[in-house]
Order: sequence, then C-alpha cells, then structure tokens
Amino acid sequence: MPPPVQIICASEKDRTFLRGVFAALGAEAVFSADLNDALAVLEKTRPAAVFVADGEEPPPEVQLRELKRVAPFLPVVPLLKRRDAGRAVELMKAGALDCAQAPWTEEALRPLYRKALRLTGTAVTLDSNALRSRRRSLALALAAFFAFAGFAGGFYYGFRRFSPKALQPHSFLLPYAHPTGIVIRDGSALISDWYSQAVYEHNLKNFGIRRVTSLPETTPVAMTATPDFLWLAGTDGVLQKRLLDARYTPVTKTPPLSPRPDSVCYDGLYYWTADSRTGRIVKRMPNDSLTELKSFAYPGGKLSALTCDKRFLWAADGSLKSVLKMSLDDPERVLSRTELKAYSSRTLKITAMAASGGKLWFAGEDGDRALVFFENEPK
Repeated sequence: MPPPVQIICASEKDRTFLRGVFAALGAEAVFSADLNDALAVLEKTRPAAVFVADGEEPPPEVQLRELKRVAPFLPVVPLLKRRDAGRAVELMKAGALDCAQAPWTEEALRPLYRKALRLTGTAVTLDSNALRSRRRSLALALAAFFAFAGFAGGFYYGFRRFSPKALQPHSFLLPYAHPTGIVIRDGSALISDWYSQAVYEHNLKNFGIRRVTSLPETTPVAMTATPDFLWLAGTDGVLQKRLLDARYTPVTKTPPLSPRPDSVCYDGLYYWTADSRTGRIVKRMPNDSLTELKSFAYPGGKLSALTCDKRFLWAADGSLKSVLKMSLDDPERVLSRTELKAYSSRTLKITAMAASGGKLWFAGEDGDRALVFFENEPK
C-alpha cells in the first residue's frame, strides 16, 4: 500500500469531491482543515505528497513556503481553482512539484499523484526540530530554493545527454514536461517549454537535443518564426521579436495583446494569434507591434492550438478530436475536418502546432509525459 497523501482543504464541498477522486486513484487521503492542523500531523502521517487547495487562507504560496521550511523535499502540489500559467510557474519556482489546474478531475490528478509516488523515499525527510518550532512560531527557515536552482543550473548539460524515446516512427517523448510552441526549420524542431523557460532545438530525424537556450526573463506560451526572426509570446500577452542566433537575442516587443495569445503563426504575409480560452483568432499586420487587422470567432468546438502556412489555417480541436482546415480569407469557414488518431488517448492535450513540408506537427501533454508527433497534412 503506498503512503497516504495529505490534503489541506477547509471547504467541506471540496473535501468531499477530492475524497472521491483520490479514492478512485487508489490513494489513502488524510485531510487537514488548515496549515497548522497539517503541520501537527505531518510527522505522524509521513505522506507521499501534500495537495493544497486554492481559494482559502492562507493562500498556497504561504502554505508551500511553510511546508518547505519543515520538509524541504516533500512534494507539494497546489490545486489551483483558476488556470493561470504565470502563477503556476512562480509556485513551481518556489518549490512546488507541479500545479493542478481546474477542474480537479481524476484524469488531471492521476499523473501528479504518480509523479509524487516516484519521489517517495527521499521526499519526506522531516526536520523534527523545525517542525516543532514552526508549530510554535512559524519562524524557522529551511530554504527550498537552492534545490530548484541547482536543478535549473544543470538542466542544460543533463538534457544534452538524453534523446527522447521513440513511441512510433512519427512520435517521440520529450525530456521536459510542458511544451508550448513548435517551429520546424533547417532540419530542426524548436520547441518552447514554459516550466523550464527554455527553447530546445531537436534533430528532426531522431529528436535528439542539439541545443538548449534558457530564457529566464520569459515564460513562453507560444512561438513562431519567419526566415529571419523568432517570435515568442509570454504569459503577459507580449510577443518578443528575437534574432535566430544562439541566444535568441531580443530585438523588439509588442504592447500586451488582447486577448492574450497562446498560439501564434506567420503565413508568409500576415501574423495570426489565437486565444484558446475565448476562441478568438486575430489577423495582424507584419509590423513590430503586430497591429490587429480583424478578429474572428473560432468555428469549431474547443480550440487547443493553431498554426498556418501560406494556404490555410490549421487548428487542433480537443472537443471534436480533429484537425480543422480553415480559409485564410475567412477563418470562420471550415474547409475540412479530419479525425486525429492521437486523440484516441483520452488524456492527450495538444498545446502547440506547426505546418511544414506537407506535415502537421503537434506537441503536447499526455498524462505525466510530454510528446511530439506528426501526421501527413489532411487533403
């Protein structure tokens, strides 16, 4: 029997729901109404992980800090009630194992629970003196930041040693967890990852990593390229124009765009941005501000990712489990809809797309793994 998980949650409604979810996962859940209660039983329960519900006092940021004071390597997973990539990044920088986004379903929590179990054995080494002191005054500090900083400082050299495992001839696992953008150019695939705040250059044939470029000032959520420049969209809605050199040197940046895009592409003449939350697609001028020309409503079900080439707009649709082809002249008109076989996995979330050489490339998350794959362009 795996060790229990501890859940800090005051809401009786949320406790009832989470009790059912973790029971379905085969996990023994120990509930605490607040942080002090959790700290009082932490040493006795020795949990595999602590899940902290959002929307209560103190907020997850404070609870994470105090839990890390007494158990620096304890996996802590905030359960966010609202999707917020920027906040999730800050929590993980502060030491969270990962963040669960709403809704807190069995499918969403299963990979996080499994990830926590893989760390069991080293994660719950408690400092008993710190625990007793924290229960008295919430004052003793054991820094968790340096563990994260050590990981971040060494990720470049570590990742260069590994190549993703091939799933099938056109699909590869990625050695990072949260891909957000993909660009195909010059025999390479460039993929951005928001958690590690980096752009990875892969060999297009075997997806071995050629180069990793860290972007500590940027949290990339979308990416596209022209022959001369790379464009990166951040969580703040700003798109950065960068050189295609070894460091992707910044050149200019746009004002914050509205709605904040999580997809961006270039059709050879115009730029297109899309926001999956609102389902808005925006055609933009090819200037440094990416001035809006016209906004369109996405004509499908649930937009997951958007890309384009010189002929069409392409969209991955999670609710229709399909790829939609749309007109560049009228994006609200669907030209074709083709079922995407990869959506046979119920946990697949496509987060980025690219069109190149008669192929559509997809990057995304499937449970607790990230992957990239391609399909021939639908007719």
